Amino acid sequence: MLGFHRSGHEVDMISKSLNNLMTTLLLCSIIGVLAETQFIVQAAYCATPLGPPTFGSRDRYWGTRRAPTEADRQKIALYRSGKKKTSFETNFTDPKELASDWLLQSDDMPNLKSCRRPENISVKTGVLKLRTEIATNCKARWSTGSMWSNFRPKYGFMEARMKIANATGINNAFWMTTDDGFEIDICEVHYPGTVRTTLHNHNDYQPVAGVNDWSKGKSDSVGFNNKFKDDFSADYHDYGVLWTPQVIIFEVDGEPINVIVTKGAIKGNADIRFSTAVMEYAGKIPVHPENHDMTVKRLIVCPL
Repeated sequence: MLGFHRSGHEVDMISKSLNNLMTTLLLCSIIGVLAETQFIVQAAYCATPLGPPTFGSRDRYWGTRRAPTEADRQKIALYRSGKKKTSFETNFTDPKELASDWLLQSDDMPNLKSCRRPENISVKTGVLKLRTEIATNCKARWSTGSMWSNFRPKYGFMEARMKIANATGINNAFWMTTDDGFEIDICEVHYPGTVRTTLHNHNDYQPVAGVNDWSKGKSDSVGFNNKFKDDFSADYHDYGVLWTPQVIIFEVDGEPINVIVTKGAIKGNADIRFSTAVMEYAGKIPVHPENHDMTVKRLIVCPL
């Protein structure tokens, strides 16, 4: 991410992010103590940020960044408490769900080092797996997985429990695309501890003159780059968003990390997507990225 000059708004946001970082570290410590003294039954984990997020693109009229607040934290906690009704929930225990609830994708995009094939996606014993394989039926050297939901919510809370592939060069993605041309990257997680959250506006897509390749063009975007102490391939972590008509709150393990104010710009329904891809964007590609897989154990969707 580029950009070294900071406006007054950006400096203020970074200051607030540092305060939030200290709050996060304190909350993680408290959760750890409670877990050790058995006040909470479920094993506690809480990702530890290495600092405030960085970013390079400027704010847009349809998306303005701000630091998370205590009110954001309380809203996320309410949806994670189990007190809100879900419109969709799965622990990936039934392989038949792949046919009934999801569209398994097949593509061969020139900007990726892997194609995506349906046979790379499986559900077994409560785990959804997107495998990285040596390709046998596409132009790319490797193949990975991509799946889109049959259901299309409009606004709400979406959260997935994921463990990323334990290799650089693999993009582990949980995201949404809307009917009106927006893409909400709930998380693109890169080994070992990078989380990128982005709002893309494909309505402002700019093709490259004389090049008949969609992947070479550029969409307008607003986003964040967060670094964590954690190795996200070592255990499962929760990644989610609270998406309202006015704001998108991104969270990791229940802690808000980034906020984009949209002021009603997004009006369409969205599908939910899980995908992996071998690409330089996710870091140096190893000689053998195959057999480094992303897994998902849970997905919940709650209406507002």
